[in-house]
Order: sequence, then structure tokens, then C-alpha cells
Amino acid sequence: MKLLKKDFKHETKIKPENADDLWNLKSILVAGDVVGARTVRTLQASDKGEKKPVYLKLRVEKVSFDEEGTRLRVHGKIVFGPDDVQFGYHSLLVEANTIVSVEKEWRSADVLLLNDSLKWCGSRVLICVIDERRADFALATDVKIINKGSVSAKSAGKLYGGESPSVYYDEVIGYLLENMGLCEKIIVAGPGFTKDNLYARVKDAGLKAKIVLDVSSVTGKTGINEVVKRGGLERVMKESRISSETAKVELFLSEIAKDSRLVTYGRVDVIDAVGCGAASLVLVSDKLVRDEDIERMIGEQKRQKGEVMIVNSTHEAGEKLYALGGVAAFLRFKV
Repeated sequence: MKLLKKDFKHETKIKPENADDLWNLKSILVAGDVVGARTVRTLQASDKGEKKPVYLKLRVEKVSFDEEGTRLRVHGKIVFGPDDVQFGYHSLLVEANTIVSVEKEWRSADVLLLNDSLKWCGSRVLICVIDERRADFALATDVKIINKGSVSAKSAGKLYGGESPSVYYDEVIGYLLENMGLCEKIIVAGPGFTKDNLYARVKDAGLKAKIVLDVSSVTGKTGINEVVKRGGLERVMKESRISSETAKVELFLSEIAKDSRLVTYGRVDVIDAVGCGAASLVLVSDKLVRDEDIERMIGEQKRQKGEVMIVNSTHEAGEKLYALGGVAAFLRFKV
């Protein structure tokens, strides 16, 4: 995401550049905000319903993705536009590279969400976890992991590496070839030597250059999450948001398991820790950033120059944090 103009008191201009940026923009916008963008609208004096491209501003009532999930639909009442355009209600369709203006009451959580959106570059990695019977695929972006389906071996018998290529391997390689344009890198992981056998059969130089081999003990969603937790995604994506969030949540859980006194979780305990200046890093579920108590806590933590990480609930680590109450903290000293 690009920040073209930063003026939190008046108008801020933002340019989302990919699907992740649109997802982040949706998190920032709330009812009552004023959003402007280029769109198409019916002319006021046209009997034939003539439409023309115009610049409109809406007072937001609802924000959602369209049916395909590639465009953000911002619906609300028109508050600014040319005189020859019918006012009333309208929906702005915001897609990648659409420039939007935002006028809102910027709270601490909003600024944090915006800064996070500017930090991450939108890397994409395709994960394939494979054994001799099944291959599962997922696309990992900065903010979420998207299930992309699976391929199963047609044969009921066992497939052994080193023999002539099978239909199963051909199907998996075919899938990777069809989807390699979606990502910068491809992680192929799994138990045993199946992943190595698959890699050996890849003939396309472009595909082979994108593949990185890793290890997982199983396939399926569990295997994909294992690749993320073991650091495979982080090694490939370098500064992946999911990898960073997963690492912090897993570190927190390991401290809990050791009965450490330098971590705490739950709304009351974390707010108390921030209040007395004990929190060095606070983890907050994205589902709670609009909560008034949590917003005040985030503002206080930032005023104390402490760190806050918004953890997306769209991956396993985010789900674990939310199950703990949605907030957790690493402490500078025992409280």
C-alpha cells in the first residue's frame, strides 16, 4: 500500500496495490468515515440514464468485498460530487491501484493498522504439502493463508519414488505450473522422500527455480501450519507478516508453558500491565481493535513508547491468540 498524502486532520490519500492492501483498507474503514474515489454515476438531467466518470465522496455505511473478492465495495450516501450528477446513495468499487481519499477520526488503532499496511510489501508464497497419496495447496500472503485445494493419487496402492512418473506426480506438477504466476516462491514440504521425487520430476526451469524444499510431518491444514510454525515461510518471505505474527504468538505460548512471570494475557491483566508501564510488547487480535477499552490501551501503550502488534485472525496463530482472549503482553518486569 502507498500513502500518497498524510493529513489525519483533513484528507489522507491511499493507493492499495494488491488484494492484501484491499483487505487492510477494509479493516481501517468504519461507518461514518468519508471516502472519495473516481467512479461512474448517472447524470442528473439525463432521461436516458446516461452515465459519466466522476469523482464522488461518500459517508460510509457499509464496506464489503464483491462476489469475486477482488474489489472492495464502499457503500454510503454521496456528500460531494459535481452538480450534474444525481446524489443519493452509491457504491464505490475500489480495486488494486485505485486512489482513495479518507477523512475520518483517526484513532490509535487506525494509525497502527495503516502503518502495518504500509510496512508489508505483499509477498505471496504457494505452499504444497505432499506425501505419496495426497498433495494440499495453500497461498500465503502477508495477512492470511488461503486454502487452494488438493490433488489425490488415483491409485489405491502405494507410490514409490524413483520409478517412472505417475499420473499423480504429473497432476501435482501441472497444478504448480498453472499457479506459479500467483506467487514469488513455492514451498514443497512433506514427510519422507515424496517431495524430493516430485522436485526431481520437474522439467520446467522457471518452476524449478521457484521451488524451495522443506519438511512437514503430515499433509493437510496441519502440515501447512507446521511449515509456517517451523519457519519455512519466514525463510522464504523474509519479512512476512504472518511469519512475524506466528513467531511472536508461539514465543508467548512457550513462555506460558514455562509458567513465566514475564508474560500475561486477558483483557484485565494486559490493561493493568500497560497502565503500570510493564508491557514491552502487546499482541492484539484484529477482532478487538475497535473495542473502546482496547483502543484506549493501545493509545496508552504507544504513548509509553511500547510496541503493539495487531495479529490477524486469518491464520492459526491469530486464532490461538483470540482463544486466549485476544490480548497478550510481554512484560519488562513482574507485576
